[in-house]
Amino acid sequence: MAYIKFWGVRGSIPTPGPATVRYGGNTSCVELRDGDQLWILDAGSGIRDLGNALLKEKKPVQAKIFLTHTHWDHIQGFPFFTPAYIPGNEFTIHAARDTEMQLKDLIAGQMNPTYFPVELSDMGSILKYRELSEGSYELDDLRLDTLYVNHPGNTLAYKFFLKSKTVIYISDNEPFEPALAENETEVLGEDGNRKFIEFLRAADILIHDAQYTPEEYAKHKTWGHSPYTYPVDIAGQAGIRHLVLFHHDPLHDDDFIDDMLEKTRLYALSRHIELRITAAREGLKIDL
Repeated sequence: MAYIKFWGVRGSIPTPGPATVRYGGNTSCVELRDGDQLWILDAGSGIRDLGNALLKEKKPVQAKIFLTHTHWDHIQGFPFFTPAYIPGNEFTIHAARDTEMQLKDLIAGQMNPTYFPVELSDMGSILKYRELSEGSYELDDLRLDTLYVNHPGNTLAYKFFLKSKTVIYISDNEPFEPALAENETEVLGEDGNRKFIEFLRAADILIHDAQYTPEEYAKHKTWGHSPYTYPVDIAGQAGIRHLVLFHHDPLHDDDFIDDMLEKTRLYALSRHIELRITAAREGLKIDL
């Protein structure tokens, strides 16, 4: 059986409390399963609850972890991921290659004794690391395509080719907006959007950053996140069937996200785009 399950859907910082009960307050973490294969997408605070659920299965855990990037809200849950402390478990962590630090050092940094009482070396499981760039990969039984997206730092989009469906996970991404180059004749940004849309083609499900309203985005350009209109437009151009809005802003409570979801659906209708649209929430499970 193949499915997607959401364990953390927020961006920037965990937001627990009564105003976020329905959608959840944990930062990015998504479980992707296909039979016995387990892939974990990002290691925000939601990975703690995923780890506790894996413990209840009472069997050794082997999984590949794919980090879109190593900003804090995408790795902060890993020190609390209990299966990583258990001998016999095995995890391979994948992320974009950094020009200055090795992936292992990036993960270990937040567990430096200055910040955390337990070091990465104290984890009892087998931990492996694989640095990726833009391209196509064959990882055991998994075919995977990657693409750099428009977010500060080295940030990857992941396209998973499963037996039944193709799933794209893009947690943090900003539109490649057209802009005049210095000579005022060359338009920048169009190539980025064109390449991006080609990457999306033939996918069944797109999980995409929709942190802002259009009004908010106007005040947050270059921050690396999208207004909800952008994933609708690109999904329409790429022929996506199902869009999942992700990486909810910490200032947006449950009612605000409800309103954003309704406005996103109305926007798709106004653009004559046939698209199933869902807002990610903790505990949401999508069968593939």
